[in-house]
Amino acid sequence: MFAIGGAQAVFTNRKGGVSLPPYDTLNLGFHVGDDDAAVARNRRIVARAIERDVVWMNQVHSARVEVVRPGHTHVTPTCDALVCDAEEFRRLGLNVPALAVMVADCVPVLIASASGRYVAAIHAGRAGIVRRVIAETARVLKRAGAGGDTLHAAIGPSICAHCYEVGEDMRAHVTQSLPEAWATTRLGTPALDLRGAAQAQLREEGIAVSFISKRCTYESGELYSHRRYHPTGRFAGLIMS
Repeated sequence: MFAIGGAQAVFTNRKGGVSLPPYDTLNLGFHVGDDDAAVARNRRIVARAIERDVVWMNQVHSARVEVVRPGHTHVTPTCDALVCDAEEFRRLGLNVPALAVMVADCVPVLIASASGRYVAAIHAGRAGIVRRVIAETARVLKRAGAGGDTLHAAIGPSICAHCYEVGEDMRAHVTQSLPEAWATTRLGTPALDLRGAAQAQLREEGIAVSFISKRCTYESGELYSHRRYHPTGRFAGLIMS
């Protein structure tokens, strides 16, 4: 666990859970074909480890952002970003939940204000980055009251530009609006740099990037990768005020 802004963040890996191969062991995604009971137990393991209730998402590669409110932390919204104002919970004497984003090659982005009052978790895959999910999350944060507070971001493990090979048409489509995503693989074939594109969008929104993971999901056996293993599980980024 590490500090980001005034909050705490953590990225899980494949270890410490109960799922059987090919999901071994800490798979946190219900939607990938794993045994539901094992996934539920894995999520409880994570919640106990961080000593927080966790709000998860039903992720659909959109730019939809949901604000987590007291009394609704048991709901799993269909969206690709979560925002929370911790003060809403503290005023009511409630524990502030952690926000989670699941990935297996996409970019997990965690945001926290300097005060720690405002936090966000973003699923920034190729489609979400093109749809500007990061910019939309920044707008929701500012509408919630975070505009006067410095925002910090952590970019978690994701597939690297050298490994994310795509067709030339796809690279041209994405980089038409996101030139920072232009990349080539080690073999010189067309690729996308989702991590670089996410970093560029955060800078555009005035969000300080305080941490960038160097781990590539495709290259690391400790992480899930949809491109390398199919089927496979999902690891998570979690942020808590």
